[in-house]
Amino acid sequence: MTTPVDAGGAAEVLSRHREVTVLCHVRPDADALGSSAGLARALRAEGVVVHHSFDPGVVPGALRVIPGTEHVVPLSAVPAHDGLVVTLDCASPDRVGDWGRLARSATEVLVVDHHRSNPGFGTHLLLDPEAASTATLVLDVLDAGRYPVDPDLATSLYAGLVTDTGSFRWGGVGSHETARRLLAAGAESTALGFELLDAHSFSWLRVLGELLGTARLEADAVGGRGAVWLTVPNEVVAAVDDADVESLVSHLQGVREAGVSVLVKEFLPGEWAVSLRSRSGDGVDVSAVASALGGGGHPAAAGCTMRGDLGVVVARLRELLR
Repeated sequence: MTTPVDAGGAAEVLSRHREVTVLCHVRPDADALGSSAGLARALRAEGVVVHHSFDPGVVPGALRVIPGTEHVVPLSAVPAHDGLVVTLDCASPDRVGDWGRLARSATEVLVVDHHRSNPGFGTHLLLDPEAASTATLVLDVLDAGRYPVDPDLATSLYAGLVTDTGSFRWGGVGSHETARRLLAAGAESTALGFELLDAHSFSWLRVLGELLGTARLEADAVGGRGAVWLTVPNEVVAAVDDADVESLVSHLQGVREAGVSVLVKEFLPGEWAVSLRSRSGDGVDVSAVASALGGGGHPAAAGCTMRGDLGVVVARLRELLR
């Protein structure tokens, strides 16, 4: 049975344990790693034994700018213990990866998330779909538990906030207030923003041009709202940074004629990571599509993993996006 909690309740769960495993989702983004790094740092400062990981536990190069990611260990190296497991930014249990042995040994499992599609799991659930980021929720929990926020911790949380709000293009007034608080606590934003939002190798420019040249527009798709599609084969994914591949979705989102963007990335042969985006307010809930395929997310930003032949994968996506 899962017990819903607020920030104060989550802080109470944390206070009961002296050994904690902090996990985020597979193929983590800046919110997943920033929120988990921030929480791990706060707990370590209180003398808690912390194991910070995700499946498999290799931090993408572009995300190593986030303070605390240097403490990430492979999931296989995390010992099973009878303390607490915290999952952050995981919209469903499968997004945590191969964590079953850790969940089974733990006395409690605290889930902290802001994805509306989250079905609820763990022993305790802090879920707020209105939160701009999971990092925002972590700050709320730290406030409730009276944990101090130092500059490195603030920078980790800021990384999650700035990326999940699209550089504050969405997220509402609350996201700006959270940013103010983190900056006042000493968060570094200039170098962090460059590495997370802008930095690419020069060689990526040629690959980018070639890939964008293969994008296709279906102007009559999604009830006439239009859809733009781009697929990235495994030979490209294996040769470039994950962050570069994921940045492709931002180029697709800028297409005026398409209300929905679909980026299909072959991370392993025959295994496709799908990123879906829609423009806020256009009535297309891409999280419903992702959920139907075992994934999840937000109405305007969601994702899932699919396996099989590309033609079958695209046909299934097209069917759900009608």
